[in-house]
Amino acid sequence: MLLLIRLKTLLKTFVSFINNLPRKHFFALILLFVFLLVISFIPSQELSKKTIKRQLVLPAAVVTPDDYAMAEPISAVKEEYGKVFPDFSGNREVQIEIKAGDTLSGIFQKEGLSAALLQELLEVDKQYLRLGNLLPEQQVKLLINPENKLLALKVVIDLANTLTFTLKDGEYVSLLETKKGEWRNSLFQGSITGSFYINAKQSGLSAGQIQQISGALHEKFDFNRQLRPGDTFHALVSKQYIDGQYSFDSEVLAVLIKTRRQNYTAFLHEDGRYYAQDGLGLNKAYRRSPLNRKYRISSRFNPRRLHPVTKKIRPHNGTDFATPTGTKVYSVGDGLVVRAGYHPAAGNYIVIKHGRKYTTRFLHLSKIYVRKGQRIKMGHLIGKTGNTGRSTGPHLHYEFHVYNRPVNAMKVSLPLSKEVPKKQKKVFDKRRDLFLKEMGQESI
Repeated sequence: MLLLIRLKTLLKTFVSFINNLPRKHFFALILLFVFLLVISFIPSQELSKKTIKRQLVLPAAVVTPDDYAMAEPISAVKEEYGKVFPDFSGNREVQIEIKAGDTLSGIFQKEGLSAALLQELLEVDKQYLRLGNLLPEQQVKLLINPENKLLALKVVIDLANTLTFTLKDGEYVSLLETKKGEWRNSLFQGSITGSFYINAKQSGLSAGQIQQISGALHEKFDFNRQLRPGDTFHALVSKQYIDGQYSFDSEVLAVLIKTRRQNYTAFLHEDGRYYAQDGLGLNKAYRRSPLNRKYRISSRFNPRRLHPVTKKIRPHNGTDFATPTGTKVYSVGDGLVVRAGYHPAAGNYIVIKHGRKYTTRFLHLSKIYVRKGQRIKMGHLIGKTGNTGRSTGPHLHYEFHVYNRPVNAMKVSLPLSKEVPKKQKKVFDKRRDLFLKEMGQESI
């Protein structure tokens, strides 16, 4: 009670003091009060010196011995886990559609790639013989690193074939990717009113298919003299389609020509030869060698041969015959010339397709006597031996391929008989009957 009375007395004294202050002193006191009030609300500026430790979790393969992981430079992590990071190499891609007059050497020169590199690729290309003659509308793609080194070269040859050269362990490795596609059978038939060629063209057969038909039967039938108005022909043709598009690769499977006097037939067997309905051969069998006499073999078929010029391990996919320049070279069987030209490494060369199964190749020729698209018979003179391209001396390089894979031409099993072998007769009869059924001619 006494304390309360004292507080009231002090308050009256303070108020009296304030009231007696000069006006300017009164306002100064009010400003001081406001300043102190504002200061009281400002937080302390003292910084905390407490250390914050944060654990960094790295992949299990990079665990440090300390309690806490230490971050590594980005380059070190990239080297350890290169596959996880995006490509920082800066490689550039070049894509070109070949036009008339374009050459690979011109493309390389434009991109700053050396002529020595081109020669190296052409040597590797001897396995496929595709780089020497690029054709309009073919696609070429190059992958080049920042140091202007070629990492990969891809050539889209056609709908079915793509050839790739890839740098691996300091050397270029080639790979030909071939789409199998889909083979569809089509029947063509018609009646003779004049020329067989004209009537066959009117039925839808191509010039190459007509030539294949006449080639299959030319030893048994004369198309110019034995056909009469009213005679009929029937042909079963298999065509290859890639992604729904016709690749222009076809094969005549069976032929039936009906005349007033006699029927003539030809059926394609698995060995690439044509036989009559009874299994007798219509054409001569294959021959072992493309030369008319024996010559010394200077280099045999060897998938692991040391190349005599480059001194690198390169497959030798053929047989080399040491012959004088100008020695005549003959076809070993009936077939179609699919390529004939010049390759910087292979020189003058010829590629002949004997049906769907067999292919033969002839390299380093001095002369070529056939042209692309020409159908030839066994024993046909196709060229003469020489020393063109990258070669150590006059010789013939001869290759034999089975389903596009090189084999030893001197040892491969060839159809040498004049009729279907007894072991294959049942297979032939089954194919023949199936073809006749597709032609609507189950009995002839």
